[in-house]
Amino acid sequence: MPTIEEILAERSAFLKGTGGDPGTALRRRPLTMEIEHHYPAFEELRDTLLDARPGTPASRPAFLRDQQATPDDLARLFDEMLRTGILQPAADQFVLPDVDARRFVTGGWLEELAWLAAMEAGADEAFYSQMVRWEVNGYAGENEIDLIFRRGDRLGFVSCKALRSTLSSSDRKHRARMMDAVHEADNLCDHFGQPGERVGVLVTTDLFDDASGQPRYEALMGKAAVLDVRLIPLEDLAWDRLVAIMRHLMEA
Repeated sequence: MPTIEEILAERSAFLKGTGGDPGTALRRRPLTMEIEHHYPAFEELRDTLLDARPGTPASRPAFLRDQQATPDDLARLFDEMLRTGILQPAADQFVLPDVDARRFVTGGWLEELAWLAAMEAGADEAFYSQMVRWEVNGYAGENEIDLIFRRGDRLGFVSCKALRSTLSSSDRKHRARMMDAVHEADNLCDHFGQPGERVGVLVTTDLFDDASGQPRYEALMGKAAVLDVRLIPLEDLAWDRLVAIMRHLMEA
């Protein structure tokens, strides 16, 4: 059976570098799953860490008291971030110690979650955070693909966007970013895929009204349907549902 690299080479595309490390994704799996289970709490904690200035309390209880989310959810996230080294105490504050930690909390965790779900769903092979170089009619370029997976001789692609969990009717920038993500995913499949291969967009925004079940952004849903891009919103972030969707992308 041909590998992802061999299939892409037949399409004038070539892997560049090694992409995300599977061992790292497996090591951080407990933290990634905590984020998946409690994304709104993580969102608050992440924003506090990214905005941290000298003087942020270095005492765990004091730091957690400043947050609004459920204390138990925050405590589990906080402790797992410390255990994995994503978060470290330094002098008078807690800090993200390096570029890798900052990348993880700003969206790398979602790519790792997608990779974990794809492997659980039965992918024969998958890469995340993978640069792909391409050549077409004398032109060359490169793209980073958040997730590319193979089942048999078919590829699939998923674009991951870690955005705010709530969608405001007045937030045009948030809406534009999601619409751009759908077009970007469609372009990925057009560029690197073949007829019958599927693409999805995994986005951490709640896109359905809980009471009515109606979409909060109908134009986005319509565009995704027209382009045959599977939109995977916050409602589908639950592990079993996400694995089932990945399996569907492989079997369609």
